[in-house]
Amino acid sequence: MTAILSVLAVLASALWYYRTAENRSQPAIAWAIAGAILYYGGFLFWLHVILKALMAGHFQTHSFWIGIAMDVSSILFGVGCMAAFRTWVLARK
Repeated sequence: MTAILSVLAVLASALWYYRTAENRSQPAIAWAIAGAILYYGGFLFWLHVILKALMAGHFQTHSFWIGIAMDVSSILFGVGCMAAFRTWVLARK
């Protein structure tokens, strides 16, 4: 379930970057790839750096619902990183 949400989030972010770049006469494909990379970078940073440090030994041994919460929070952090970068860089070009 959360894998589907993650795929939808990365596709939506790439499409959002593509359309924004296209409207601003920027290279749309390159920006779409950048949007996907930014999403996954934020996702992985949150999951494997922040949550791993906060949860310590419980990172590997957690309940089902804690795992869902970890995944959803990682998705939201990835989307937040992608949206912030779009606002600060791509939208200003």
